[in-house]
Amino acid sequence: MNEKAQRSPKECTLQLRITLRNTDPIIWRRVLVPGTMPLDQLHRVIQVVMGWEDRHLHVFEIRGKRYGVLDLEGEDEDLDETGLRLRLIMDERDRFTYEYDLGDGWLHDVEVETTEVTETEMLDPVCLDGARTCPPEDCGGAWRFAEFLKIMADPTHNEHETMTTWLGGVFDPEHFSVGAANARIQRLR
Repeated sequence: MNEKAQRSPKECTLQLRITLRNTDPIIWRRVLVPGTMPLDQLHRVIQVVMGWEDRHLHVFEIRGKRYGVLDLEGEDEDLDETGLRLRLIMDERDRFTYEYDLGDGWLHDVEVETTEVTETEMLDPVCLDGARTCPPEDCGGAWRFAEFLKIMADPTHNEHETMTTWLGGVFDPEHFSVGAANARIQRLR
């Protein structure tokens, strides 16, 4: 029996690095999560630490298998993410993808940086670090986000006022607060 199968679910924590693909400079977060966490809860954690609003479909791709919200009409091949515990499907240095908003195609590369066996069960996930503001919802994907950043950085751009109104205010691409991310995690309870 391998080590992963022998671990008790409460004895494992995973440190994950989540990187939003195709952004320059990169937008990323580092989180610590319990090994007992199921994929559907990891989805919620990724949403709040990245700054997404959970208004669109998502899918995980892990070792060639796709996991997401179960399609009750049976139109897709995705497996149900509900209740599938991280420690049962992941080991240190594993990599997988998380796609959010299948229309805009926000791909996140997720790496299991470390796994740690602990004496006590970790109860709540924690955001440890990160950089840059998440793109606004419905801004059109990575290439449109790059265009959005140029427009927002130039108050003389002919679309600047329209974009500011659409967004509802200013956009600071460099802002990220670990404290704010952890406060959002606490509200998940």
